[in-house]
Amino acid sequence: MMKECKDVITVFNARMDAEGGYDVYYPTTIRNVSVFLQVASEVTLSGLNAANKVTIRIPIDADFSGKEYVEPVHFAAADPATAFTLKQGDVIVEAEETEQLNPVELKAKYGSVITILGVTDNRKRPRAKHWKVVGT
Repeated sequence: MMKECKDVITVFNARMDAEGGYDVYYPTTIRNVSVFLQVASEVTLSGLNAANKVTIRIPIDADFSGKEYVEPVHFAAADPATAFTLKQGDVIVEAEETEQLNPVELKAKYGSVITILGVTDNRKRPRAKHWKVVGT
């Protein structure tokens, strides 16, 4: 297991409900991850801009609540009760959550929601195999 992986997150994978025409968010709690928050800033002509940048490292031996990872292109056909994915646009909270909540409901409940901007698959590395998730 990777060092300092003691955090708990819940990933909410969005999938379009064909009948209703809206996204349904399926939660997957993942334990034994590393969450690192960094404030990114830049000076522009209009002043100082700052934003939170979150980097999450998810080891391949983390606790995925009994679910299996599937590639984003295969998630639409997968059973969300047994599978999860990591894709741009999905959301994460730093908590254990089992309810199907949308981003607005999550923000009201937790105050902050991490939106996935990118995912790097480091499972082929010789050591410390993991996914690196960057969000804001």
